[in-house]
Amino acid sequence: MRKSLLLLVLLPAAVLAAGAAAVQAESALPPEVGAGTLPLGLSPSAHGGGAGYYFWDSTETDTWAPTYGWRNPVHHMGWRGDDTYWTTSLPFAVTFCGIRYNAGKNLYVGSNGIVGFMSSKMDEPINQDIPISASPNAIMAAFWDNLAGYSNGDISLDLVGTAPNRAFFITYSPWYYDLAPADPIAFQILIRETDVAGINNTIEFRYKDVIGDSWRDDGFSATVGLENNSGVTAASYSYNMPVITGQLAVRFVDSQFVDNQLGEFHLIAPLDGYVAMVGEWVDFQWQASEYTGSGVVTYELYLDDNPDFNHPTIFDIGTDTSFRYVFGSDDTGTYWWKVKATESILHLYKWSEETHKLIISDDAVAETTWGQIKATFE
Repeated sequence: MRKSLLLLVLLPAAVLAAGAAAVQAESALPPEVGAGTLPLGLSPSAHGGGAGYYFWDSTETDTWAPTYGWRNPVHHMGWRGDDTYWTTSLPFAVTFCGIRYNAGKNLYVGSNGIVGFMSSKMDEPINQDIPISASPNAIMAAFWDNLAGYSNGDISLDLVGTAPNRAFFITYSPWYYDLAPADPIAFQILIRETDVAGINNTIEFRYKDVIGDSWRDDGFSATVGLENNSGVTAASYSYNMPVITGQLAVRFVDSQFVDNQLGEFHLIAPLDGYVAMVGEWVDFQWQASEYTGSGVVTYELYLDDNPDFNHPTIFDIGTDTSFRYVFGSDDTGTYWWKVKATESILHLYKWSEETHKLIISDDAVAETTWGQIKATFE
């Protein structure tokens, strides 16, 4: 973009950014591996929460609710046994209940349906109502019950996707209720990677089949939820309740991430395809993004002579939703513009729903065009 500018005015002030800002991946927390983005501008869950999370299950109609799916395991570990646990390493950094665990950190996989970051009591067969300070703590209780692998049980670890949208699956299949080796059950834990700093990674539990021992079926003697490293707080989904059915998914999402989302907003003026003259004030205007969080929303206007915005000029607008600009005589041509809204807590962002084209013309072009129109009517 050529920059022979006559005047630059912002109401009340403007700062021209020196270059393109780093842009986060649009799909910070995909609902399925490599597909789409989580919904924006929604209210917190009407139920559940704790340890920094809200949760939804696949029986709900809320847009944040998961859709049940099952990923067939590939990398079988050959782990089986009773009242024991195994050690693996995190494939990517995970923030869990507000604590960050770097890639390579030990992750403990228990035979009794719990996965955690602290080894103490990870072999515990007697489930507890969380939160409770007694070990185990810092756990994902996908299906904490007295379980066993027996001779053909298996746990699989699968890493899917590319950074920063990878997903780590821990699958118990086939697995069994203790003393019930005839009828296997199957469930898996999904940990999603995120590139948004300071928020807990999204975690999902998926239940393919939990029928295997009449009186314990459907979670009647199981704990399901997340508990922090001190056992003081938890996002408890269920405790000794027969509510865990087959073909069910439960999703835990960072509550701060949900609360600080930005709603969609639209460009107002100039209209798409507007023709402005050199030396004319161009009044850029857009809607405010709907926002119910505790941070501050600021805006940046991106302007480029390429619709791909390869080398945009970025105007830091602050909290205003309007901007005045005058193009110079060397700025004739076609431009595209859009606006980015960013909230100040997690630096989550939202682009305007549209990108508008703007044409800058000089006086000679205007006179020629008028002459052609005049000749048409003579």
